[in-house]
Amino acid sequence: MEVLEKHLLVSISEDVNAFFGLRYVFGFFTRRDLVRLTLFYVGPRHPQPGLENLPYCSLDETQSFGGGCRPVPQALHTARNWLLDMGFPAERIELKAFPAKLGTVKDIATEAERGMYDAVVLGRRGLSWFDEMFDDSVSHRLLWESISFPLWVCRNPVRNRRNVLLCVDGSEQSLRVADHVGFVLRDEPEHSVTVLHNRASTPVGNRSIESVMAEAGELLRENGLEEERISYLVKSSKHPADMILEEARKGEYAAVAIGRTGGKPGAFSNIFGSLSQTLLRKLEGAALWVSK
Repeated sequence: MEVLEKHLLVSISEDVNAFFGLRYVFGFFTRRDLVRLTLFYVGPRHPQPGLENLPYCSLDETQSFGGGCRPVPQALHTARNWLLDMGFPAERIELKAFPAKLGTVKDIATEAERGMYDAVVLGRRGLSWFDEMFDDSVSHRLLWESISFPLWVCRNPVRNRRNVLLCVDGSEQSLRVADHVGFVLRDEPEHSVTVLHNRASTPVGNRSIESVMAEAGELLRENGLEEERISYLVKSSKHPADMILEEARKGEYAAVAIGRTGGKPGAFSNIFGSLSQTLLRKLEGAALWVSK
């Protein structure tokens, strides 16, 4: 089986909570030689006077008075040094910093689309991401209609957790997130996958539960996961978010993976839909992997 590299965009800010995402990624992967991290910093819109139009220096540039770049943010150096101290390969780390142009959220989205990263990793309180995301402005409604990359939202992740709880309903979105989970775990034998379906929700297209579960399992196997690393769970609840939260807590999963439907959100409650929104607010210990 071909070995594939995972390239993640990890958002970094001055807020110490942004490092939740960094710590989560480091703890999740054992084959760190197959993971490439781009640590990404979006600077303030209105920096120190005189530096408004200057790009950030690269690592090998030295800022001088009247020079053509501004110093690399300390948060990026701190993040990189932490990874190096933990033994992460230096050649697998890249630093990027840009002054804000469109706002933090859209600047991250722009870089994510441009760089074709396999996922974007966010510390749960590491950005103004959530404040911006929920302000219901036109720009953010457009953003959530258009992004195509998976998001990993890390809110107080617990170290040394293993395995992924994959929630499926037969939709295209849940199949895409199943494919994403399989890709991420293909060279990570310490992690297994539990495919979860809520019997109280009719599968998309009125398909059988068996066919929905089988299709998700096939995608995982196509990515190289052995059958013994895949298990299946069918539960029934009129409150699916509570069911998922309880299962994630009980199973001590490292991640909960869900598909996000598209559409045109017109209010706060519709940006992700009630299920994803509730998981964003309440999921603790595990990261939430969301894919459109």
